[in-house]
Amino acid sequence: RVAVFDQIVDGEDGSCDVPRAPCATDPNQPICLHKNQIDVYQMEAELAVGPVFARHIGHRLYRGEYYSMQSDAHVSFTKGWDVDIISQQEATGDELAVLSTYLTDIVGSIDPQTGLSLRKTRPIMCNTEYEGGAQGKHLRHLSQPEGIPDIHGMPQLQPYWAAGYSFSRGHFVATVPYDLYQVSTPYFAIPCVTGLPCQTLPMY
Repeated sequence: RVAVFDQIVDGEDGSCDVPRAPCATDPNQPICLHKNQIDVYQMEAELAVGPVFARHIGHRLYRGEYYSMQSDAHVSFTKGWDVDIISQQEATGDELAVLSTYLTDIVGSIDPQTGLSLRKTRPIMCNTEYEGGAQGKHLRHLSQPEGIPDIHGMPQLQPYWAAGYSFSRGHFVATVPYDLYQVSTPYFAIPCVTGLPCQTLPMY
């Protein structure tokens, strides 16, 4: 099941749950084939108050699924990504593990012919620091340059969580709900890492 929080400008943006052609004339469109598994919460963009609110609504769309994934709208997925990420999750042997990271740049990452990943490197978040100016500072995660991992056959344990991509057992969403009033991902990561061992993706 896919839950979408969509912020649109009426008259400019189309609804992401409306197919390009009517399902009656082209029933093989993915959105037609799987329409009973797609839920969309749509709101006017001018009423939106940023990504934290959107992710909070996204968490509230959880309906008890066995696994839960959160990603930004601009993420592209490799062929077989679902089988791959579930196998990575199960390989941790940890019911409470969370796979999370800043994702790799799409350029040069996916084979246009096969749809498979071209990368063997691992992005790792490695530090957090304050940034900002006169209006106030906020915490931001940093990441080291990607490289071939030294640790093989298991995810890299880290004390960071990235809102751009997160995969876990579904109960994570109920255990650590996305606070409507939090400022950024480090504040979400605090309850995450104190109660759950968050981990980064080995390769994606």
